[in-house]
Amino acid sequence: MMKKIFFYIFFVSNICFANELPDLGDYSETIIGAHEEKIIGTQILQQAHQSSSILHDVEIEDYLHNLTNKLVNSSDYSGPGLKFFVVNDRSINAFAMLGGVIGLHTGLILSSNSESELASVISHEIAHITQRHIPRLMGKLQRDSFKSYLGLGLALLLARSNPELAKGALTASQALGVQTVLDFTRENEKEADRVGIEILHKAGFDVRGSIDFFKTLQKGNQYSIGATPSFLRTHPITSERISDIENRLTEYPYKQRLDDPSFHFVKGKIKVFLQDKKSIKKQLQSNLKNKTYVNELGERYSLAYAYLLNENFSQALEELKWFKNKKIKNPMIDQLNIQILLKKDDKDKAYKAIKNALKEYPNYRAFIYELAEYLIYKKSINEAIKFLQRYSQIFNSDPNIYRLLAKAYSLNEKRTLQYESLAESFYYSYNLQEAIIQMDMAVRAKDGNFYEKSRVEARLKELQREKEIYEISKANL
Repeated sequence: MMKKIFFYIFFVSNICFANELPDLGDYSETIIGAHEEKIIGTQILQQAHQSSSILHDVEIEDYLHNLTNKLVNSSDYSGPGLKFFVVNDRSINAFAMLGGVIGLHTGLILSSNSESELASVISHEIAHITQRHIPRLMGKLQRDSFKSYLGLGLALLLARSNPELAKGALTASQALGVQTVLDFTRENEKEADRVGIEILHKAGFDVRGSIDFFKTLQKGNQYSIGATPSFLRTHPITSERISDIENRLTEYPYKQRLDDPSFHFVKGKIKVFLQDKKSIKKQLQSNLKNKTYVNELGERYSLAYAYLLNENFSQALEELKWFKNKKIKNPMIDQLNIQILLKKDDKDKAYKAIKNALKEYPNYRAFIYELAEYLIYKKSINEAIKFLQRYSQIFNSDPNIYRLLAKAYSLNEKRTLQYESLAESFYYSYNLQEAIIQMDMAVRAKDGNFYEKSRVEARLKELQREKEIYEISKANL
């Protein structure tokens, strides 16, 4: 991890010392342009996908994706789609990075008491991107003193994701004028507060979530500097800033908003992920018995999930009955029921549950994966291929759909199509080199028809050109 972080510092350093451009206009445009940002964003995502600390769960990803899209559509962002990843870490943090990348810690999601609180943090990070704060920060470090400020600039950039490493970078830096840059970042926070609140309002959330979240963090960490959440260290909150936010909120009418149940289910799932499966089960049982919980929906879902992981299947199903009796419907409940049936090896009953769930939620990716796996298990290969091909048109950048297609093609001994699908799976997992290797194998396979051969040959050339451009761009940064 350390090597990756220092490579990133070196990579950004190369960007900063690029061609000597005249000091005209916005420094953020001359020092780091859109093309350079895209390359850095790709590098960040490559590192994220290779890291074992990144949480890969399609239900959590889809919930956050839908929430983020709702906020982005209410902002003035006009660039390519924002990307995000979830760090499986109990610390409370979120950060925006170059290239339109947002990172969220699971601890931050757990600490949010409402969906509006979580949305307020994401909208704040979106505002950092729309207002180009990181490029502007680097532009602030003017070229005549750029080298002296570089250590500080990189430290502040790094602080978005790792405050402890940033401390070391700050100590090592000999930069002067520290206060100037810190003042600039405080202005960034103020601007991100203003823009983020407007995004939150336009998206239909309760704007008071923006202040409630900070107050929750401050209350839980009052007078305890050592326990201060990473989020408060990278997004410093002062009484003046709180007062400014509260004054701004008076401009907006009160809006009572009910949380999407999926918000509480996602929190419940993360809660189980972060702890030992046996101890969390006992804790959740005690919480429900004593009614010491924030939200009963999330707590019961969390317990059912803990029962599943502990292979207490009858208890897990019993817990799900509570939702049925309350007539609470949600795809995450259906998916949990399907997982329990599959773990019990009741595959035929699980298949019926998947089919019913897909009728109600036709584009829910967890169900798509489950049905494809079932069809492959039943050796209904042609049906599986037809099913996955249809969804590859809807989710054309989903690496898991291409991986499942490759699995189905391999059982049909369709080597050209198998390698082609594997190549696309690697490509959309930000592994361009492996994508090229697999596509080259598709070209060399002997079983493809004329159309398939032409397609994979053209795609291989496209991937190779992309790699060449990427390498040239890196070398010229």
